[in-house]
Amino acid sequence: MYEEFYGLKEKPFNLTPDPRFFFLSENHRGAFEHLLYGIKEKEGFILITGEVGTGKTTLCRALLNRIDAHTTDSALILNPMFSGQELLQCILSDFGLQSGGTTKKELLDELNRFLLRQHEASRTSIVIVDEAQNLPLPVLEELRILSNLETEKEKLLQIILMGQVELKEQLSLPRLRQLNQRISIRYHLRPLAKDEVPRYIHHRLAVAGSAGDLRFAAEALREIYRYSQGIPRLVNLASDRSLLAGYADQTREIRRETVVKGLKSLEGEEVAPPRGTLRRALPLGLAGLLIFIAGIVVTTFLFSPFKSWLRRISGAESPSASIEATAKQPGIQGTPFYTLQLDSYKTEAEALEAAQRFKATGYPLFLGKANGKESGDAYQLYLGKFAKKEEAQEVEKTFKRVEGFSAIRVVLTSTGDSQRAVP
Repeated sequence: MYEEFYGLKEKPFNLTPDPRFFFLSENHRGAFEHLLYGIKEKEGFILITGEVGTGKTTLCRALLNRIDAHTTDSALILNPMFSGQELLQCILSDFGLQSGGTTKKELLDELNRFLLRQHEASRTSIVIVDEAQNLPLPVLEELRILSNLETEKEKLLQIILMGQVELKEQLSLPRLRQLNQRISIRYHLRPLAKDEVPRYIHHRLAVAGSAGDLRFAAEALREIYRYSQGIPRLVNLASDRSLLAGYADQTREIRRETVVKGLKSLEGEEVAPPRGTLRRALPLGLAGLLIFIAGIVVTTFLFSPFKSWLRRISGAESPSASIEATAKQPGIQGTPFYTLQLDSYKTEAEALEAAQRFKATGYPLFLGKANGKESGDAYQLYLGKFAKKEEAQEVEKTFKRVEGFSAIRVVLTSTGDSQRAVP
């Protein structure tokens, strides 16, 4: 929308993990060097953790761009909410193998034969598991078995686990102590330092084609740091909205008030484009449609997860006004919240067994009778406790991208309903 005005070839602050924009802060450089060392020395397990938005996925992409494709094969697993067998199938598929195995043993044997061929050809094989905190605990334990694929002198497979801080907590559990002991390299990604945020912003502007006439004033950079606390994803979000606000004001100098105006737009206070600009470029109806879509995408799909994250770390989580209004409706007792209805089971034992697979997600689980009736109805399993419907819908989308979860749906419930927490 604003690229032509600022003389940019592309948007500089997209939230997608584009390795061309990868910025080597001191901390990110350290993580990168640890990864390269671990792969070169065939250390087996490498663990990279970091808060939401610190650039773990971008680091993955940058690493894949750096490694030599002539000597290395890699498998990248994203959002891995799989069973152990499904994970093996994904790894084989990413290595380009057409698997004919139907059991876990057959799949493991296929992988072992492939790795031995790779070793004989002096090739390195890497598996990168992004968002590894989403792996069910039994699957995390099964990853340890993959580290047993080795020769007398070295590991046949290098496994890189990348995830949020919850992953460290999971690995410290007694049941995962054997896996935890096999991790030889660990590194934690931290947010950008205050003095790195200006260099980060200028780096991304340069990659996007800025000729240097677009300037962020010092007070604007301080405001962006205050909002983002150095989290790269939030720096991107604040910078993008600041550029949009500057475009609306037809200025190439981004000042503090421009940043504040842009951040306010994230709360739903729209930043209007310059009068007549869109009208000259597009028919009025299409211009209005583009503005509407842009506002929906930014405020709903980008801001909601970050706003939720900021509330969690500040301890200020509170139900939204819409929830409070719903609480006054007939039939909703107690404190209402949104949750995800997963599936129905004939017996309580079956439901509790299924719940074990979802515990690793970190979301609370609830068990209840379908339709709130007594005997005769199936048991229903619910996941998560969300104050805002939009937050529940974001998690719902993640589940629906995984085969077998097409029936999951968001429902409104309350502490007074028949559900009880699964311990």
